[in-house]
Amino acid sequence: MGFAATVLAAWLNGRSQRQVDREGRILDAKVRSYGACSESLYEYARATYNRSKTRLQDHSGADHDVARQEAYRANAKARSAIGQVAMLARSQSLAEELARARNEIGTLNDATDLEDLLGRQQRVYEVLTAALTEARSDLME
Repeated sequence: MGFAATVLAAWLNGRSQRQVDREGRILDAKVRSYGACSESLYEYARATYNRSKTRLQDHSGADHDVARQEAYRANAKARSAIGQVAMLARSQSLAEELARARNEIGTLNDATDLEDLLGRQQRVYEVLTAALTEARSDLME
Protein backbone atom coordinates (compact mmCIF):
# COMPACT_ATOMS: atom_id res chain seq x y z
CA MET A 1 0.00 0.00 0.00
CA GLY A 2 2.83 2.40 0.86
CA PHE A 3 4.57 1.65 -2.42
CA ALA A 4 1.41 2.40 -4.41
CA ALA A 5 0.95 5.69 -2.56
CA THR A 6 4.56 6.66 -3.28
CA VAL A 7 4.21 5.87 -6.98
CA LEU A 8 0.90 7.72 -7.19
CA ALA A 9 2.33 10.77 -5.43
CA ALA A 10 5.34 10.82 -7.78
CA TRP A 11 3.07 10.53 -10.81
CA LEU A 12 0.76 13.32 -9.60
CA ASN A 13 3.73 15.55 -8.78
CA GLY A 14 5.23 15.00 -12.24
CA ARG A 15 1.94 15.69 -13.93
CA SER A 16 1.44 18.88 -11.93
CA GLN A 17 4.96 20.05 -12.79
CA ARG A 18 4.39 19.45 -16.52
CA GLN A 19 1.14 21.45 -16.34
CA VAL A 20 2.91 24.39 -14.69
CA ASP A 21 5.72 24.23 -17.27
CA ARG A 22 3.20 24.16 -20.12
CA GLU A 23 1.30 27.16 -18.75
CA GLY A 24 4.57 29.06 -18.38
CA ARG A 25 5.54 28.35 -21.98
CA ILE A 26 2.11 29.47 -23.19
CA LEU A 27 2.38 32.70 -21.21
CA ASP A 28 5.85 33.35 -22.66
CA ALA A 29 4.51 32.74 -26.16
CA LYS A 30 1.60 35.10 -25.52
CA VAL A 31 3.86 37.88 -24.27
CA ARG A 32 6.12 37.57 -27.31
CA SER A 33 3.21 37.30 -29.74
CA TYR A 34 1.21 40.16 -28.24
CA GLY A 35 4.32 42.35 -28.18
CA ALA A 36 5.09 41.57 -31.82
CA CYS A 37 1.48 42.29 -32.75
CA SER A 38 1.57 45.64 -30.97
CA GLU A 39 4.81 46.55 -32.70
CA SER A 40 3.50 45.54 -36.12
CA LEU A 41 0.26 47.50 -35.71
CA TYR A 42 2.12 50.65 -34.68
CA GLU A 43 4.52 50.16 -37.60
CA TYR A 44 1.58 49.74 -39.97
CA ALA A 45 0.00 52.92 -38.57
CA ARG A 46 3.27 54.82 -39.07
CA ALA A 47 3.77 53.53 -42.61
CA THR A 48 0.17 54.22 -43.61
CA TYR A 49 0.29 57.71 -42.11
CA ASN A 50 3.48 58.42 -44.07
CA ARG A 51 1.91 57.01 -47.22
CA SER A 52 -1.16 59.21 -46.85
CA LYS A 53 0.85 62.28 -45.98
CA THR A 54 3.10 61.72 -49.00
CA ARG A 55 0.03 61.33 -51.22
CA LEU A 56 -1.51 64.55 -49.89
CA GLN A 57 1.70 66.61 -50.15
CA ASP A 58 3.49 65.16 -53.18
CA HIS A 59 1.41 65.54 -56.30
CA SER A 60 4.15 64.19 -58.56
CA GLY A 61 3.85 60.72 -57.01
CA ALA A 62 7.59 60.05 -57.03
CA ASP A 63 7.82 58.97 -53.39
CA HIS A 64 4.32 57.57 -53.25
CA ASP A 65 5.25 54.13 -54.64
CA VAL A 66 7.95 53.61 -52.01
CA ALA A 67 5.58 54.64 -49.21
CA ARG A 68 2.84 52.42 -50.61
CA GLN A 69 5.11 49.35 -50.69
CA GLU A 70 6.25 50.02 -47.13
CA ALA A 71 2.62 50.24 -45.98
CA TYR A 72 1.76 46.99 -47.81
CA ARG A 73 4.63 45.16 -46.08
CA ALA A 74 3.61 46.53 -42.69
CA ASN A 75 -0.01 45.51 -43.30
CA ALA A 76 1.02 41.95 -44.15
CA LYS A 77 3.16 41.76 -41.03
CA ALA A 78 0.27 43.05 -38.88
CA ARG A 79 -2.15 40.52 -40.38
CA SER A 80 0.29 37.71 -39.63
CA ALA A 81 0.80 38.91 -36.06
CA ILE A 82 -2.96 39.09 -35.49
CA GLY A 83 -3.24 35.49 -36.73
CA GLN A 84 -0.64 34.39 -34.21
CA VAL A 85 -2.50 36.17 -31.42
CA ALA A 86 -5.73 34.48 -32.51
CA MET A 87 -4.10 31.08 -32.00
CA LEU A 88 -2.98 31.92 -28.46
CA ALA A 89 -5.78 34.13 -27.13
CA ARG A 90 -8.37 32.76 -24.75
CA SER A 91 -11.19 34.51 -26.61
CA GLN A 92 -11.89 35.34 -30.22
CA SER A 93 -12.81 38.91 -29.26
CA LEU A 94 -9.15 39.89 -28.86
CA ALA A 95 -8.30 38.91 -32.43
CA GLU A 96 -11.42 40.72 -33.63
CA GLU A 97 -10.44 43.86 -31.72
CA LEU A 98 -6.92 43.76 -33.18
CA ALA A 99 -8.35 43.25 -36.68
CA ARG A 100 -10.64 46.22 -36.10
CA ALA A 101 -7.60 48.30 -35.17
CA ARG A 102 -5.82 47.17 -38.36
CA ASN A 103 -8.87 48.11 -40.41
CA GLU A 104 -9.04 51.49 -38.69
CA ILE A 105 -5.41 52.09 -39.67
CA GLY A 106 -6.41 51.46 -43.28
CA THR A 107 -8.83 54.39 -43.12
CA LEU A 108 -5.83 56.73 -43.02
CA ASN A 109 -5.65 56.14 -46.78
CA ASP A 110 -9.04 57.84 -47.18
CA ALA A 111 -7.94 61.17 -45.69
CA THR A 112 -8.84 64.14 -47.88
CA ASP A 113 -6.41 66.65 -46.34
CA LEU A 114 -3.83 66.90 -43.55
CA GLU A 115 -6.39 67.95 -40.95
CA ASP A 116 -8.55 64.94 -41.79
CA LEU A 117 -5.43 62.75 -41.63
CA LEU A 118 -4.60 63.97 -38.14
CA GLY A 119 -8.15 63.32 -36.95
CA ARG A 120 -8.08 59.83 -38.38
CA GLN A 121 -4.69 59.22 -36.77
CA GLN A 122 -6.11 60.17 -33.37
CA ARG A 123 -8.97 57.70 -33.87
CA VAL A 124 -6.48 54.98 -34.87
CA TYR A 125 -4.55 55.43 -31.63
CA GLU A 126 -7.75 55.29 -29.59
CA VAL A 127 -8.77 52.00 -31.22
CA LEU A 128 -5.23 50.62 -30.84
CA THR A 129 -5.21 51.52 -27.15
CA ALA A 130 -8.52 49.72 -26.63
CA ALA A 131 -7.23 46.61 -28.42
CA LEU A 132 -4.01 46.55 -26.42
CA THR A 133 -5.95 46.99 -23.19
CA GLU A 134 -7.91 43.87 -24.08
CA ALA A 135 -4.63 42.06 -24.83
CA ARG A 136 -3.32 43.01 -21.41
CA SER A 137 -6.52 41.68 -19.83
CA ASP A 138 -6.09 38.40 -21.69
CA LEU A 139 -2.58 38.05 -20.29
CA MET A 140 -3.80 38.59 -16.73
CA GLU A 141 -6.44 35.85 -16.89
